Amino acid sequence: MSSTWTPVSREPHELGEGLRLVDGVVRWVDLLQGHGYVWDLRAGSAPDLVVRAGRPLGVVERGPDGQLTALCGTGLSRLDSRLDGEGLTPLADTGLDPVRNRINDGTFAPDGSFWFGTMVWDGSEPEGTLWRWEPGTTSPVPILNGIDIPNGPIFLPDRVTALVADTTAGRILRTSVRSPHHFEIFAEVEGGSPDGLHLDREGRVWSAVHGGSRLDVYRQDGSRITAVPLPVTQPTSVLTVPGASRRLIVTSAAQGLKAPKPLDGHTITTGLSEIITP
Repeated sequence: MSSTWTPVSREPHELGEGLRLVDGVVRWVDLLQGHGYVWDLRAGSAPDLVVRAGRPLGVVERGPDGQLTALCGTGLSRLDSRLDGEGLTPLADTGLDPVRNRINDGTFAPDGSFWFGTMVWDGSEPEGTLWRWEPGTTSPVPILNGIDIPNGPIFLPDRVTALVADTTAGRILRTSVRSPHHFEIFAEVEGGSPDGLHLDREGRVWSAVHGGSRLDVYRQDGSRITAVPLPVTQPTSVLTVPGASRRLIVTSAAQGLKAPKPLDGHTITTGLSEIITP
C-alpha cells in the first residue's frame, strides 16, 4: 500500500528524536540543539518551539507526579510551565562528564521509575549505559552496561518486560524490570540500526531503523509483521496516534548526511490506516 508523507517541521533537524503524545499533543526534540517542539495536530497548526534547553534534550514526558520530566544534559530535570531553558530544574544527574557524554532516550516504567540511556558524543571510544532513576532520589543507578548507544526503552503490556535497542550492535534486547542486568535477543536487525521504539494500542512494537529508510513492526514475540518504507534516510523515533486522528509520525536526522533527500531531518506524518490495519 502506497502512502503520502508530509513534513510537520518547518525546517530539518540535526537530530530529531523523542516523539511522545503528552496531554493530547505531540512532542519531540532536536536533541543536539536542545530544542523541544509541541504540535497540536487537532488544531492543524504548525509546531511550536517551546524549549531551548541550551544542552542536549532527549525527551519530555509527564511523570506519575503530574510534572513534566525532561532528559537533559547528563541527567533529568523538571520542566515547569514556562517551557523554556530557565524553566528547567535539575532532578538527578549521572555524574558523567558532559563534554564526553550525553543523554539519549528514555521513558517512565510501570513502577514509576525512569529508564534512560547515555552515550559518548565527543568522538572518543564508545561507551553507553542504561540507567534507572527512582523519583525522589538524585542519583540514577546504572542497570545495563556495554551498549554503545541505548535507545528506547519501552515496556510491554505485562508491565514486566522491557525492550531496549542496542543500536550500534544492530539488535533489540529483551529484559525485565525484575532483573534488568540480564537480557536476551528480541530481534536482530539488518540493513540499518534499530533506533527509537514504540508500542502501539494494538500491542505491536515499532522500531525506527536509522540508516535503513524504514520502520520495522514486530509482534511481541519478536517476529516481524512488516517493514514500512520511508522517504527519510535516518528515521529516529516513531509514534502512532490512535482515535480520530489515526496518524503515524516519524522524526529523522540530517546529521552526517552528505546529500540529504528533501525530507531528511524533518518530522513527517501520514495516515496510519495507509500503513497498517488496526
